Amino acid sequence: MRRLILGSALALLTLTLALAGLAGLAGCSGDDEPACDPDLVGTICTIAGNGENGYDKDADTTVLTALAAKMSLPQDTLTADDGTIYILDWNNHRLRRLSDGELHWVAGRGELGGSLDDPENGDFNHPTNIIFDPTRTKIIMAAWHNSKVRIVDRATGTVTDACGDGKRAYFGDDGPAETSSLDLPASLAYDPVGNLVIMDQANQVLRYVDGTNKIHLLAGRCVVDAEAPAGPGPCDTPVQCPDGPNGPSGKWACGDPMEQCSKPCTPGYSGDDILATEMRMSQPFGQSASPAGRIVYDKAGNLYFADTANHLIRMIDTEGYVRRVAGTPPVDGVPQSGHSGDGGPALMAKLNFPVDLALDDEGTLFFTDVRNHCVRAIDGDGTIRTAVGRCGEQGFEGDGGPPESALLKLPFGIEWHDGVLLVSDTGNNVIRSVRLR
Repeated sequence: MRRLILGSALALLTLTLALAGLAGLAGCSGDDEPACDPDLVGTICTIAGNGENGYDKDADTTVLTALAAKMSLPQDTLTADDGTIYILDWNNHRLRRLSDGELHWVAGRGELGGSLDDPENGDFNHPTNIIFDPTRTKIIMAAWHNSKVRIVDRATGTVTDACGDGKRAYFGDDGPAETSSLDLPASLAYDPVGNLVIMDQANQVLRYVDGTNKIHLLAGRCVVDAEAPAGPGPCDTPVQCPDGPNGPSGKWACGDPMEQCSKPCTPGYSGDDILATEMRMSQPFGQSASPAGRIVYDKAGNLYFADTANHLIRMIDTEGYVRRVAGTPPVDGVPQSGHSGDGGPALMAKLNFPVDLALDDEGTLFFTDVRNHCVRAIDGDGTIRTAVGRCGEQGFEGDGGPPESALLKLPFGIEWHDGVLLVSDTGNNVIRSVRLR
């Protein structure tokens, strides 16, 4: 319990630090703003949130006008076939529903815990990503600081656990998903054959749950690095950590396993054009971390993911090899962040903390360049450009105008649905809509 409370406090501190300067934000969609038509092609509009960081005390039982409602660091959206939009209100620990201009409560009681004593309401601890199950009757949730994957029944609101025992660790590969251990699961996707793929953020790996509900390693290598000695040393030959009470450990240790295996996995970078099972990535965690490393599949079955703290977009192809898609690779182990490259090859660009990804129907890959305060796009020919926001500038403005002229603040989440790009403008506590087609 002490660890859960501490972890929740750190999670809150995380985005408090990341969103420094949030105080004073209010009224993003005030009365002095011109009317905004979200159905107008080439226009950005706020569709939910009034810009205030908070929660309306009656919101669990009262239907609110979406533009009048408070939110707290919304992280993600999910659009149903009937146009209903589900919103993850991250720092309010709730799932909410937007329909006909009104905001409704769906699940989550605003508690930091992870109990299911009241399954019709459920508890979430900073949920960060949602997808539909293949039947589209359930919402699958990355309950980030619960270290669980949870399921919300759309018809009843009932919440159940799908994966993870709630302990921040790495155990259970090739065993039952419900008894495995995850460490800050940040993102979810279904692969072409129906396996549920999980970005296990702090474990620095991708895992998947198969049709028999067993969990397996898909990509990445969880290595606990010791301080590198002078010359050849133990980090050249990592040792498999011993199994634990929850099953096989997925960790490798550089140095003494008795000393190293209890520590978190170390972020790293091992280069590209190698087997994905040998890959290392850098997904941040701890006091300076936030939900990261989201994933998406294209129609051909390639898996794209944000290698967030390496400031890269990477791809695992159908042959199981990892490729770099955008961003400048680390130099002498130092990640290369910044903003550059628009109008040229994405492989030569600089990014700054990419997080979420979305693919449109024509294969354009959009991603949130969080610390550049914008959404960028990679076209089919590999050219990178800015799609929403003015990269390098933060603020709130632009509703009713072209998306490239708008200002965003730390946009974490995006979703593509039927010609519309939804942006979770996290630092502004609003959801914004851009109709591109």
